[in-house]
Amino acid sequence: MVNKGQKSSATSGTRKKNARKAAQVAQGSSSTSAVPPPSPVPKQSKPKGGKNSKLSRREVREQRKKVYIPPTKPVPPVLDPLDTTGLVHLLPPELVVVLRALGKKDAVTRGKALEELEKWVEDAIKEQAARDRNHDQCEEESGGTISAVVKMLPVWLHRAPVLFTHPARRLRHLAVSLHLSLLRLNSAREALLAWTSEIASPGELETLLGTWAMLAHDMDRGVTTVGMRAWADFITTTPSPVADIHHASPQTERTRTQPKLTLNPPLLNSLLKFVHRTVLDPQALHSTLNPVPVVPPVGLPPQQGQKVVPQSKNAPQGKGVAQGKKGNPPPQSQQKKGGRYVPPSPDSLSSTASSPHDRVASDSVGEENDSDRAGRLRVGALGVVRWILENWPVIDSTHTTDLSILTALLSSPAFWSTLHPATISSRSNPVNQRLCPFSAASSGQGQPQVRQAAWALVGSLVGVFKGKLPEPIIRILSTAVLRSAWVETDVGVRAALGGPLMLFLRDYSQAWTIDVESASRDYNNLDASDQGAEGDESDYSDAESESDSESEMDGDGDDDVTNSATESLPNGQLMSEAYTEFLQFLELGCSGSPIEGYPLVLVVLAGIPKSILPTNLPPASPENGKERNRQELAIHPILQLLTSFWAPLDAGLLDRRAAASSWLKALIECLVLIVRRGVHTERLAIDANEDAKNLLASQISRLWTELVAKRLRVVEIEAAEAMARAAERVGKLGDDLFDAYFDALCSTILNSLRTSGDTLDLAPTFFHVFTSTFAPDTHAGQKACGAVEIYTRKVIEDLKIALDSSDQTPITNTAKDPLAALVKLVDTFGPSLFDDVYFSSRIDAIFVAHPLVLLQSSTQGVLAYLVHRSRSSDQSGGQLQTQAFWTELLGAVASSPTKVALSLLSPLVGASLPMHLRGANAAMDELIERLVRNVIAVGGQGNEEVAVTRMLCTPAPFISSGCLATIASVLSNSVATFAETGVRFAGVSLIKLDEVRDMAEVGRTVGLVRKLADSGYNFIGDLGAELYAGIFLLGYVIPYQGEASGDKWVEDAKALWRSWISKESDGQREMRDVAGSLVKEKLQSVVVDEKAETRPEYIIRCITPSPPGIHIDPLIEILPSREEFDIMLDSSFLPSSTNSPSLALFDSTLPTSTSSNTLTPPNSTCRNYARAVSALLAYLTTSRTVARSTLWALRHILVLGFYASEYLRVEDVRDGYVTFNLTKDSLEDVVEKVKSLTTYLLSRAEDGMHAKVVNALMSKDGAVALEDGSLASFVVAVTRRAKEKDKVRDTAVLGIVLQHLFNDATKDDADLWLALARSSQKTAPQTTITILASITAYAPEPPKLDRYRNELAASIIGIRPGAASTTGLITLRLLAATAPDPDSDVVFLPQQRAVNVIKACQGWVAPDEDDGDGVDEDVENAMTLVFFHLAPILQNVPGSHWDFIWDVIENNLENCSLEDSATLTTFGRTLRLVIAIDDLALTNKPLRANWDERKATVLGLVRDVVTVNTIVMPYSEPRTLCRELALSVIQDMPSTMMSEKTLPSMCHLLGDQSQEVQRMGYHLLHNAARKRTEHYVVEAGVDTEDVVKPELPPELLALLQQSLGSGELFDLGEQSIPRNKEMSGYLLAWMITFDLFTDASMKVRSSYFNHMRGLDIISQHFIPNIFDILGLFSGGKQVFKLDVWAVDEFHLETFEPESQLSLQLLAAHLYHRALLTVPALIRSWISDCTDKQLLTRVVDYTSSYLSPGIIKAELAQVRQPDASPELSTTENLTVKVSPTSGEVTASYMVDEQALELSIRMPSDWPLHRLEVRDTKMVGVSEDKWRAWILGVQQVVWQQVSSTAAVRT
Repeated sequence: MVNKGQKSSATSGTRKKNARKAAQVAQGSSSTSAVPPPSPVPKQSKPKGGKNSKLSRREVREQRKKVYIPPTKPVPPVLDPLDTTGLVHLLPPELVVVLRALGKKDAVTRGKALEELEKWVEDAIKEQAARDRNHDQCEEESGGTISAVVKMLPVWLHRAPVLFTHPARRLRHLAVSLHLSLLRLNSAREALLAWTSEIASPGELETLLGTWAMLAHDMDRGVTTVGMRAWADFITTTPSPVADIHHASPQTERTRTQPKLTLNPPLLNSLLKFVHRTVLDPQALHSTLNPVPVVPPVGLPPQQGQKVVPQSKNAPQGKGVAQGKKGNPPPQSQQKKGGRYVPPSPDSLSSTASSPHDRVASDSVGEENDSDRAGRLRVGALGVVRWILENWPVIDSTHTTDLSILTALLSSPAFWSTLHPATISSRSNPVNQRLCPFSAASSGQGQPQVRQAAWALVGSLVGVFKGKLPEPIIRILSTAVLRSAWVETDVGVRAALGGPLMLFLRDYSQAWTIDVESASRDYNNLDASDQGAEGDESDYSDAESESDSESEMDGDGDDDVTNSATESLPNGQLMSEAYTEFLQFLELGCSGSPIEGYPLVLVVLAGIPKSILPTNLPPASPENGKERNRQELAIHPILQLLTSFWAPLDAGLLDRRAAASSWLKALIECLVLIVRRGVHTERLAIDANEDAKNLLASQISRLWTELVAKRLRVVEIEAAEAMARAAERVGKLGDDLFDAYFDALCSTILNSLRTSGDTLDLAPTFFHVFTSTFAPDTHAGQKACGAVEIYTRKVIEDLKIALDSSDQTPITNTAKDPLAALVKLVDTFGPSLFDDVYFSSRIDAIFVAHPLVLLQSSTQGVLAYLVHRSRSSDQSGGQLQTQAFWTELLGAVASSPTKVALSLLSPLVGASLPMHLRGANAAMDELIERLVRNVIAVGGQGNEEVAVTRMLCTPAPFISSGCLATIASVLSNSVATFAETGVRFAGVSLIKLDEVRDMAEVGRTVGLVRKLADSGYNFIGDLGAELYAGIFLLGYVIPYQGEASGDKWVEDAKALWRSWISKESDGQREMRDVAGSLVKEKLQSVVVDEKAETRPEYIIRCITPSPPGIHIDPLIEILPSREEFDIMLDSSFLPSSTNSPSLALFDSTLPTSTSSNTLTPPNSTCRNYARAVSALLAYLTTSRTVARSTLWALRHILVLGFYASEYLRVEDVRDGYVTFNLTKDSLEDVVEKVKSLTTYLLSRAEDGMHAKVVNALMSKDGAVALEDGSLASFVVAVTRRAKEKDKVRDTAVLGIVLQHLFNDATKDDADLWLALARSSQKTAPQTTITILASITAYAPEPPKLDRYRNELAASIIGIRPGAASTTGLITLRLLAATAPDPDSDVVFLPQQRAVNVIKACQGWVAPDEDDGDGVDEDVENAMTLVFFHLAPILQNVPGSHWDFIWDVIENNLENCSLEDSATLTTFGRTLRLVIAIDDLALTNKPLRANWDERKATVLGLVRDVVTVNTIVMPYSEPRTLCRELALSVIQDMPSTMMSEKTLPSMCHLLGDQSQEVQRMGYHLLHNAARKRTEHYVVEAGVDTEDVVKPELPPELLALLQQSLGSGELFDLGEQSIPRNKEMSGYLLAWMITFDLFTDASMKVRSSYFNHMRGLDIISQHFIPNIFDILGLFSGGKQVFKLDVWAVDEFHLETFEPESQLSLQLLAAHLYHRALLTVPALIRSWISDCTDKQLLTRVVDYTSSYLSPGIIKAELAQVRQPDASPELSTTENLTVKVSPTSGEVTASYMVDEQALELSIRMPSDWPLHRLEVRDTKMVGVSEDKWRAWILGVQQVVWQQVSSTAAVRT
């Protein structure tokens, strides 16, 4: 302990400083927000008593004994104004809550509080705006929000500094945004001004302004933007009456100028001191704003209750460390050896643990640590200093007070340590590091942004003072700048320091000398300057007195350091650590930033004084025998500088071109500077010049070597220009120096001409730049021109020697380098080189003598000669010379082999040749013509096609005009020939055309034509017309859609056509008309050409609308005329009636028989007519307006629809339409288009049109009067033609027309048409039948129609049997045509007249002997149709007429067959009659009794007809309809009419294409399967010799074994309806197969099972197809999920084959039935499956969706008492079921002992076998028990399909 009475050993300065501090604390005790001044940074020790004075350790210890002076106690924190001023009771509670939250430590809570407070301020601003709008209200009536915001300002100003410096960027941004919003509020602004002038203490004002200013210069750009807006809006440095703080008062009137706070010099000084302290110790600012409990510093005297812990042996003796009560040491801080407390350095602050409060804040925010916080605060503080300097009102020598303050604050080494990165250079020794005042502890260490801000401050400082900085600042900045700039490592900082560094070195060139002087004193002068500047106000006045002992404690080492710092090199050069770092900076390539660094080097080098960098140049050579001179030369500073310059190139650091370019320019400029300074030394001029020449020669030679070796990667022109500029500056120093410079360069170039190929590239560029830089009349210009002349002659001689060489080396190899040199030379100097007569004559002779060799050696050389020789000053002579050379060259090339010639021509074709060159060589013309023909025919060989294509792009230099015309003719003929052939196959895929020649030929031809046309060649005359007609067809008609080979040539053809039609001239228009005529002629011939593969609809689509450049009217110019259409239609080659009598089943107006003379074989007229009408339909469909004006065409279109409908319904129709090979979809599209167009044209009938038409038809000259193109005239023409011809085709057209016209007809209109029909009954019965059927079906019932029916019925009675086939047949058809719809209310005939009609028919069938043999099939067919309409009328009339009807039905069924198309109409009408009678019998008892007698016979006949398999026959819609009707009749056929043969005979029904046939067929076959199984069960039961073998019928197996294509079966996106129906029939066949197992005995089931296993039908067919449908083969998303479906049952009435869902559900149901029916076969496939992934998917699928239901059903069946009746009555037998484990246990009691056997079902059962386990074995031998178990396993595994069967 120190004696209290002992006198303090502190100096007087220290005592004065402590006294001042105590006085300041006493005066400003209330101002606690001011930041206390930081303690001084320790200074470097300075020896006392001279340079070599030393003290002993004992004397040092005696001097170190000083009395401990405790530091000033911290002031307690200021309380919250919210509590101290009573604002908590004045403000709204909501606002108080927000203000309380501002003081919380949690960043999220503070952020929300700021947002809420922002809302309060915004509301106040809105209230202010509303008040300003309402001028009639008094200002005193302001709202409460403004008042509350103004009142809370003290609280905000108390919290603002903490928020302004908060580590969270979001909080700072919110705080400054809120502060800016407050300034927008006038009352708040006035209150803030009043607070600054009247209320705030100096410390509070300083803290607020300081933190606010720092926020305006924050690291974050967004925060800075808002903060600077707020700062500039409120702060100014210009005095103003409104804004002056001394005159500021609350505004009483609204003014346009907002008041501001003026920062006068005192405030600026205060603000500057605040930010200065922040830069030095940001931790102190943070601690002050965020106070924590005070911890006594280390070194305080121990208090009562504390123990003194001994220090380590290295610690000062007699010191102790205060301990807490529990012995825990307090936080450590730095302590000087004299005992005075020193704040920790920035590094120690960042490395030591922060205070608890800091750690909480940092952890909660998670944005920055202590080091980052210090850096952020320093950046803001440095920005504020820069702002103060730039905005200080006046700073000059006259204001000594302000200047002294600035000088005092900005002369601190600790302040400018922000410039230094504190990184240790690898080449610096420890002594140099210790000499650097910033290397140990730097405020900029690890903070690039701090260093950037510090360098920006340097720039502002230099700019503000403009060369008049105070001496202390210059002294400290000299060291700080020079010792920091060269060791900077950050790229961003290096980019920022360039400008400030240059400005400083420019204005203060003495900085280098100042730094050397400071370094010689160990930088102690920096501390001295700091002391002197501070004077009495300095906080660091006792630093010198306390630094003595620190220096002396290090022993004798300080003397060595001092001596090394003051020593100089042997050559007199002063040692400068800054210069050493500068050299290291150069060696490292400007520290990795060459592009930014090298431009600064020259400026830096120019400012280095002679004492550091002597100006004397290194001697040319050392004197002989003098080793000292050699050593001096080795360490010569100039050579050291240049060595450092070359170091990055040697190290490979200049790999980028930009970096190398910057390095080269800097080296050249610095070399010139060194030489210029060296030649002006005091040495003799001769010696200086010699040294300079030697230096220049060595450096230039090395530069050239590096450039040639490509180690220095600089663009040629940049290197040449840099060296030329340097040569120009060297020339200003003297011609002898220029000669040395230039001779060194030229000698190196000429010496390396033959040894380095790279020299050939560089030399011409350098020579050209030098000749361009220097005028010819100057010494330098003459020198450069002479060098160029020597170089060119040397290149020419080398080239001539190489070409004349006769050795074994190929000439092309020996001439390559000289020719390359010539090319580079010519390209560089251009045509001016040929102005030299000697050069041009020698080159001309060489090129004419060796054209082929030169071309083979270098194409570039030939091109350079052609281009530049033709542009020489003697242009005409040059062009003649180059044309002669070109002609010789073409001839030489053409005489070579084809491959060689092409390889030689390839680089010339497409090159930039002179415009005057023309191809005039016969051999070349012959070669090119041959190549063109080869390319067209076979595509050429190798690169022939490429060469020809490129030559046709620019034909003039290679092809003569005559040869070009021949080539054009060949191309035109080729295009025209292919177009003539290709138009017949337009729109047809190449894949379908085997006989069409390769499309590549036309592609190549069109490509050549386009190249030739693009070159400017014009195809004219007939040749051009034929060519462009073919081009049009190729581009717009013949393209193959989807063919990869056609894409390019189609685009070429279209481009050619568009280019041709864009030309406007008389000749072009005439040729265009000719080409258009050719195109129309070709298209017209194709439309009606039966042999053409081109669809006529495709032709119409191609020309509608008309393509560009040509107008085509298809109706007039392409399609046949109206007369030609009528001639073809009236021709006997077109069928005039239906070719299939079965179609009468759909249209009762059609006849049921076809005479043989109406059958028309396929012929050209039929096909041509169909093609023409198809084209007409396609055109009118797209042009509805034209169609309405061309109604005559509708008749032909309806005929086309008639033929197409026939073929769609009956595929064996033999008419001309079959030859089109159209798909069914195409035909359906034709029918739909016909219907659509017909509906459009006939939907608008005129008023009174029916009367007009009928009157015109019934008069003799009325039809002629209606030939006006109207709808009425069209109807008249159609009806008249039908009456005249009375053909089925014409009447069918009439029927379609009347169908549309009768939609809006009246009864009167119907009567008119009825009268017309009756008038033509005898002359045109078919037309009459059509009209009557149309009236009955579509028109209202006319009053006269009923009478006409009765007349027809009455007339039947009088027809004799002999006329039944003629008159009787027609009358029956007429009567049937008048029959109303059975569901209508119209009565067909009275009962008695109906009975008479049947009796008359009965008389025809059973005639007298004189009347013939009876009626034919047509009459019976007609009678059947009439009976269908009479049956409802006669249902209650008994008599013989019903027997006759049954006889007719049975006779028809006996004579009908599905194989005979002629009987399908009779069969279908008979079935309809049977169905009608069956429906009537349901409600008529007498008729039902009659029907029951005949029913068995009728059903048997129908069954026999259905049994016939017609699948192999062509598709027939009538046949399908008959089968559907037949199945609807017999589907409920009794089982007595079925036998075991019914199933095989009717299996073909499942393969029908009708959905209804398949559904009804399955229902029938389902019953047949039961009948077949029943038969086999009975037969097997009585079969004792095992003769009966139940098997699947072969017909069913044929369906099951059909291949549907594995892997391609179920493509859901591409599936067609016929394909789906085929699949549905296949699946239904499996349904029938599993139905056979239903109710089958064990023997029958086993027989079926063995049959299926023998055929392997499950593995080969069932599983592949079913799994493919379910998607199990594909896996992934393709698997059909059964999550929402139950597949144990399937209702067939909901089955739709067109739906993919239905097919998948049926497949899943079949898989379920297979698992139940034949599980052993499924397991067999599982065991044989080798695909592990498929097996896994199948097992998972089964166990997930199917097995749970199967297991549940099986266990439920076992639990049923009637599952096994024979066992339920067995005594002592108990069966237990465990649904949870899926286990069944059978227990049998014998003598009170139980025998137990358990069967367990696996989770994927039945994919895997049941597990049989023996639970208890009693009273049975082990062998016998095992035999029983084995037997049970065999039965279960092979035969049993259900668990219930196990019990048997």
